[in-house]
Amino acid sequence: PLLDVTFDPSVAGELASYAADDEGTPAERAYLIRGGILERPLGGRLSQARSGLPGVAAARACGWDRPPIDRMANINLEPGGLSLAALIGGIERGVLMDTNRSWSIDDSRNKFQFGCELGRLIVDGELGGLVRNPGYRGLSAQFWRNLDGVGEAATWEVRGVQNCGKGEPNQSISVGHATPPCRFRDVAVFGGGE
Repeated sequence: PLLDVTFDPSVAGELASYAADDEGTPAERAYLIRGGILERPLGGRLSQARSGLPGVAAARACGWDRPPIDRMANINLEPGGLSLAALIGGIERGVLMDTNRSWSIDDSRNKFQFGCELGRLIVDGELGGLVRNPGYRGLSAQFWRNLDGVGEAATWEVRGVQNCGKGEPNQSISVGHATPPCRFRDVAVFGGGE
């Protein structure tokens, strides 16, 4: 119920901001997930016509010589109501992870694994020593069901990548993400060294 995700190509400073997608559909903010319930998929105009489901202006091409395909743009996890201190304070034993450096996710977007540059141990709600190269893995639906804290608006940060590749032939394109820090329970953590 804490999960609210929006599609919003109008956010200033994000890597995938635009007025209309490559099918000419005007881009506007829309909830994809509200209160943990999927409201609409990312499909552009063609996918919407085929599926009969509402979508968003998400058909993009990397260049004039490629067809538009359904792509992420600015996909944002909306802020909640907890400060970073409150998120950390609610953890008995865990790791605060920062800056993804590697990622792997299967074709069905079910199993994933992320590696981070650094982390800090959390013991009884207090930040401890540094952890190098921590990582986490899991199953997407189970991971998101274990969300139990979302940072407030003051903690929200704009991020993204410039090389999200999909399609045949491959199309690499910029993707924006904005998110506050989040707290998850029962996550498989691996790697690291103090």
